[in-house]
Amino acid sequence: MFHPGTTRLIACWNALDAGRTPPRTRFDPLETADLLPQMFLLAREDDRLAFRIAGEALRDLYGRLLKGSDIFDLFSSPARPLARRAALQAVRDGQPMVLLATGRSETGAQIPLEILLAPMLGAGGTPDRLIGLVQPTATLTLLEGRPVQETSIRMAAPAGSKPARPPLRLAALDGQRLA
Repeated sequence: MFHPGTTRLIACWNALDAGRTPPRTRFDPLETADLLPQMFLLAREDDRLAFRIAGEALRDLYGRLLKGSDIFDLFSSPARPLARRAALQAVRDGQPMVLLATGRSETGAQIPLEILLAPMLGAGGTPDRLIGLVQPTATLTLLEGRPVQETSIRMAAPAGSKPARPPLRLAALDGQRLA
């Protein structure tokens, strides 16, 4: 179970194209206006996922402007490979991924975070953007007024409503299993 803000953005993404990767032109930011300060838009640039847009709450949380920087720079060195795999899986599978993470300040203060990565199709029909959300799941006072310097990841979880495969069934004819 994810934070209500994370769940709401996942539901909005799912509603755009019945759980399949939607074109970014179908996303209306006004549908999630109250979440915009925590949201971001990433553009794929070679090996980078660069921030094109990042809400004001993210600037405050990380203590800097994020536009143009690589999202993977927010993560600690050990967490970067998992963050990359989760982003690639979101694009490959066409469904959102949620990173259950912890942000740490330079003093060691910590805050639990959910980071949502949801793919969007560009004009060429390929997933070249990801919309996302950084949702603190505890009060920001835990950071004692300091910005997050690095983020670690506890786990990554798929969060879409991709249709499940039908269950495997066995067939029998005259008591003999066929399949």
